[in-house]
Parts: sequence; C-alpha cells; structure tokens
Amino acid sequence: MSDIFFLVLRRLRVPLILLISVYAIATLGMTLIPGTTEDGETWYMSFFHAFYFVSFMGTTIGFGEIPHPFNDAQRAWVLVCIYTSVISWLYGIGTMLKLLQDDTFTNAVAKKAFQRSIQKIKQPFYVICGYGETGRIINKGLSELGIQTVIIDKNDERIRSIELENLLIDPIEITADISEQKNLKMAGINSEYCKGVLALTSDDHLNLQVAITSKLIQQSVKVICRSEVEDEAENMASFGTNVIINPYLTFARRLNLLTHNPALHKIHNWFINQQSTEYISDRTFTGGLPKGKWILCGYGRLGKAINALLSCDDVEIVIVDNKPIENEAPDNCIIGRGTEAHTLMEAGITDASVVIAATDDDANNLSILLTAKQLNNQIMTIGRASKEANHSLFIGAECDYIMRRSQITANHALTVISRPLVNKFIKYSSSLSNEDTISLIENINEITNGQAPVTWRLQINKIHAPAIAKHIENGGKLTIEQLCSNKLLPNIKSIPLLLERNGVSHVMPDLDHELRMSDEVLWCGKSSDKNLAQRLKNNDELLDSLINNNPHHIPLFRWWYRKNNA
Repeated sequence: MSDIFFLVLRRLRVPLILLISVYAIATLGMTLIPGTTEDGETWYMSFFHAFYFVSFMGTTIGFGEIPHPFNDAQRAWVLVCIYTSVISWLYGIGTMLKLLQDDTFTNAVAKKAFQRSIQKIKQPFYVICGYGETGRIINKGLSELGIQTVIIDKNDERIRSIELENLLIDPIEITADISEQKNLKMAGINSEYCKGVLALTSDDHLNLQVAITSKLIQQSVKVICRSEVEDEAENMASFGTNVIINPYLTFARRLNLLTHNPALHKIHNWFINQQSTEYISDRTFTGGLPKGKWILCGYGRLGKAINALLSCDDVEIVIVDNKPIENEAPDNCIIGRGTEAHTLMEAGITDASVVIAATDDDANNLSILLTAKQLNNQIMTIGRASKEANHSLFIGAECDYIMRRSQITANHALTVISRPLVNKFIKYSSSLSNEDTISLIENINEITNGQAPVTWRLQINKIHAPAIAKHIENGGKLTIEQLCSNKLLPNIKSIPLLLERNGVSHVMPDLDHELRMSDEVLWCGKSSDKNLAQRLKNNDELLDSLINNNPHHIPLFRWWYRKNNA
C-alpha cells in the first residue's frame, strides 16, 4: 500500500503545494488586514477565525462575514482569495482525475487488490498463464469442477472479457506479463494452496520461461505446459515440467488409434472428453479410418506428426505442400495448396481413402475438404480448425474428424488435473489386447445401455472413504468384485479400470483383488453407480448390507440380522 501512497503524493505534489500555499497566504492576509467594527474600532482576525473563514470560502458561496462585517480592504482581499482558491482546486481536481486514469496508478491499485485476493484464498487453486482460447476452455472447465483459478495475461482486453462469461466460480485475474518472475510470485505460486501452474499459450518459448521460473520459485508445484516444438519440449522436460502437451502429436496418435485400433480410440474418447465432446462423425466411428492412400495437405507441425506416426505398410501418405523446401517436405511432395482440383488429382484423389487438411489457414482447409469431396464423394475427411470460432464451419462442411488444437490441449490438461487416474489408464491402456478392448466396450455398453460412461475415483483412506477404511482396519475383507455388483442391487454395476497401489498401476485389475488402505481405484459406469459409490464409502450400514448380503434396510432389522447370523 505504501507504494500507491507515495505515487499519489509524487503525482499530486505540485497541486498540494499550490493549495497549501494559497490557503496559507489567504489566512495570513486575513489576519494582517485591519477591520472596523460598527463602533468604528479597529480589530484583527485571529488565526483560528481566519483559517475557518478561508476553509469554507474555498468550498462554498453565500458565506457570512465573521466575526464582524468586513471593510472594503478585507473584501478586496477575499475576492483575490476566492478566485485563487477556485483555480487551485480546479487544478488539483484535474490532476487527481488524470492520476485516476493513469495506467501506472491503475495498475498499482489493481496489483494491490490482486495480492489481497490471493492472500484470502484458503482452498486449492491453479494459476493459468495466458487467457487465449485454451485458457478460456480450461478456466471454464475448472470452474464447473468447483476449482478456483488465478489468471494472468498481458492482454487487457482478454482479462476484461472474463466479466462477460457466466462462470460458477469467478477467477482472480490480473493484467501482467507472465514472463516476469515477480508476477508469478504475486499470483501465489508460493502459497500452500497453489496446486499447479498452466502455461498453455501459443508461444512455446514463453511457456518454457514460465515452466523454468515456476520450478525455480517453487520446486514442488505441478507445471503443465503446451509445447508444439520438440526442442522446447525437451528443454521443458529437463527442468522438471510435470506434463508437456503437444496437441499435434496427441491428435496424430488419435488418428493412429482410429486407424489401427478404433476400439481403444473409442474408450479414450469416452474418458478424455467428459468435459467437452470431441467431434467425430458416426461413419468414422463405425469402423475407424480406412487404410490405403491418404492425402496430407500441409506439411507443418501437424502434417509432420501425422506422417511420422501413420506412414507405414498399410497406409500410403501422399504429401501436398506449397512450400516444400521451407517446410522440409519429402522430395516426392506434390507442390500446391491442395485447394486446386488439379493438385488433388495429381495426388490421386480419385482412389484415395482419406484426405487431411492440415494447414494453419482455416479457409484453405475448408476449401481442400470441399474440393476433395467434389472429386471423390466417398473419401473420409479430416480437417484442422485453427480457431475455435470456425469449428461450426467444419461441421457444416460435414468433416468426419475435426482437429481442434485448443480443445485437445484443454481436455488433456483438465484430465490431468481433475482425473489423474483416467490419465494413467489412457497411458497404460495400450497394453490391452484387441479382444480385451472390445470386451470392455461391450461390458460398458451393457451396463450403460449404450450411453457414454462416467468415471470416478475411490480413495481408500479415512478422509475420502471412512466407512471402507474402518472396515479394513478392523480386519474386514473387501474385494473389488464386492464393489462392482451385489445381488441386493442387481441393477447397479460398475467396471474397475485401474488399481493404483504403492505407486504401481494395474490396468483392468482382477475382481478377486482385496482392497488395502491407500489404494485408489478408477471405476466407470452409469451416474447412479457413482452416486452409490459416494454413499457406500461414507455409510457403515450400507457397506455392511452389501458385504454381508444383509437384506434389511431398517438399521434395527440389520442389527438383528447380524446378531442372529453371527
């Protein structure tokens, strides 16, 4: 607060000196000029009366002459003081209004208010560095999860736009440069309640700066960064960045799964996108993407990632690029944008099975897809929507699979933050055989009636599951199978996806696994299953009913049943 106080004094120094001088001279003049009473006697005004008179003379009109009527000399001096004080006040007020509009002052006040708000946070929060498309999606997702956020962005328009968003939890925001260490400290990275820093701007080097600075300030804080350049990603990893998200590589892996293991892709799509739906057309999901000849238009970061992962014996990729030398495209690359029919014909569009519009220009990508469909109406289309605002245009163009960079990054980050076990399951699910994957999908469809499943985490400890923890500590046994289904509740079933025990992840654990303290289990099923799990972990009587097959719902009858069957 002291810096704001001294800033005000420094900016208002001249007006304050002028006002003090005018009032001092006016007061002194009123005491020195002799007055005349009604009896003709000479009198002099005291300093108190003079200061009192000058004080209200400078702020009002229609005042009386005290303590006696003034003579002409006094009135002449009052006239001079009136105009001088009015001019001084106008100058002072004008300077004050100018100060209130000054960027330095408003920033100082905003920073102080920001710091006070950070100090008042007594719940877990995340710092979002940069409020572009990705930051906006993540902030909305965290708000829906009931998680407090702190937002830093140097673009004042983006910060102001937060007020227009209908969020469940209002973020604490500040306009500041995220590359400066003092601003990250001000955001509360050192706070015990800060659970992580998200650097997801479109500038990889800036994300690297945030990652390095955050780790230097607080080594234990979780840092999630977006990196679209391999060198920057390696640099981030060397500084201990916890999660590095490359949306192009992530999307290329999705395409690889959709081509070679569509069943596993469907499972990933279910679990990753519970915050927002990823657009994939029904015909794409039916049997995945066909193999054969693929035409890849654009050999930038996305094109290179796709070519590296999918170019194999059963997928022939023909590359079309208008700057092959600059983009380091292969020698057999066809030169062109792909928006022209003759370029696509040269690439073999008539016998191709998939066309990918992977340039960074949405208009060109839409043109590529529409031209390709005119030449081959059976071809599968994949398009990159660089801007979220253009997503609906790609849907209107009947694109089979849409790559949304911001959405992919946001979904990955939200999964890491809110559902860490889901993130681990996705990471290790590649170990599942194709038969196991198909069987899992069938089981999920059976218990959810064909609807997308929900996931939840069960933590076996006294805080998150007191009833289960008490049962285990008292020597009771509890298997995964007992929590999956029970004959008392035949319509409620759930599927265990992952068991985390002592830092080791077990994908699709055996049902006869006995649960232990500190275990974490990832389940999937219907929302009603999740509600049962929430009740079960806190309700001793319900747990007893399910474990011991106690059919009675009234507590007295359950006690009598246990007593007679002990």
